[in-house]
Amino acid sequence: MEIKFIQKKKGVIELEFDNKVLPNALFGVLSEKNIDAYVYGPHPLLPGYRLHVEAPDAMEGLNSALSRVEKEWKEFGNLLKKELKSKK
Repeated sequence: MEIKFIQKKKGVIELEFDNKVLPNALFGVLSEKNIDAYVYGPHPLLPGYRLHVEAPDAMEGLNSALSRVEKEWKEFGNLLKKELKSKK
């Protein structure tokens, strides 16, 4: 996975991803927390998926969303492993 910071200044962060899974997951969490964010897809001049975040402390909001996504994906992974073991 490739991720690039496109814009990073007080109150605004924009990241570019090579796929849409992580930006959409982060967007979902940010939206639940009422943080202004949006995702937009590739364009011929902008080839990656971008996540744009605007908040008084955009980095803290993004970091908080990332922690939650990591936790939920880890829980899902553990549940899936448990189910796969029980099917053997």
